[in-house]
Amino acid sequence: MSTNRDSSKPIPLRPVSEPLIDRMPRRVALQTLLASVSTGFALPSTAEAQHPMHQHLANPAALEQAQQNAAVAAYTPAFLDAHQSKTLETLAEAIVPGSTNARVAPFLDQLLAVESASNQRAFLGALGAFDMAAIKTHGKAWIAISPEQQDAVLREASTADEKTSAMRAHFQNLKDWIAGAYYSSEIGMRELGWDGNVIHAELPGCTHPGGHHD
Repeated sequence: MSTNRDSSKPIPLRPVSEPLIDRMPRRVALQTLLASVSTGFALPSTAEAQHPMHQHLANPAALEQAQQNAAVAAYTPAFLDAHQSKTLETLAEAIVPGSTNARVAPFLDQLLAVESASNQRAFLGALGAFDMAAIKTHGKAWIAISPEQQDAVLREASTADEKTSAMRAHFQNLKDWIAGAYYSSEIGMRELGWDGNVIHAELPGCTHPGGHHD
């Protein structure tokens, strides 16, 4: 795994055949949703422009390519190793239910493969922090503990003092990556109100019982 990049690089694009669903393709819908930020609407957990996920969301064409790459059935991680990829998959599902079906983990792997070295390190540090928290509390890696135990670790991290807790910062970093990935997927965009034709004004609130979307 190489992290010797000094700056973010765009995902290489190749010609993509993009079928229309009704009259508004998803790429156009995403651009419309992003444009709505200036009028008071922000994608969940991606309101802060400083987070690298926000920068990716500003490039719908690259997002589309990354999503197509991630949709391969026998996906081979481009940046994460096998354990990190599985850890991300289970973390994403716990933070934003539906993330597995939305292919959030392989999609983020595609984005991370072209990220800056500093952002890669921050992501891996956050991922490793939850593995360590699971080991410290339950004696097992994150992917080996029960959903109930995972939820308890996430609840503690998400409610910790943001001024003194490194876990709170790790949680927020991962949540912004995961939520941005989920809500830019077709599944997530339909949850936001895109029906393949129009974008509705009313957006859903958080339905996760653990309340991890703060």
